[in-house]
Amino acid sequence: MAADRQIIVDALNTAIADGGAVVFAIGDHFVQAAVTGPGEIVAEAVSHHYHSGIDIGLESSFAAMGFGLEEGGNYSRKYSTINASAVEKIADDFLRIFEELYHADASLPFEVSEI
Repeated sequence: MAADRQIIVDALNTAIADGGAVVFAIGDHFVQAAVTGPGEIVAEAVSHHYHSGIDIGLESSFAAMGFGLEEGGNYSRKYSTINASAVEKIADDFLRIFEELYHADASLPFEVSEI
């Protein structure tokens, strides 16, 4: 199943309400988000450092989306969660990552784990 925008929005809103975190995954590709304070989430997306199938050339695509590559780690970005449209923007970015950057296999399950 391909990534689902409404599932992402709902899981993000639950994480925000609970002050928790959530991981979205398709196969070996993941994007995770953790509440770091009022009105703020930090998102991480797996990079070529941890997944050999991810092209190092994606760094520029992630940078265009506001993500930075942590040294020896994953791509990360802080997001505001001040209103519903901000959360919807995060969901749109996560969908774009799975579909356009990772080209994740839509036949694999879309998994959501709330932490």
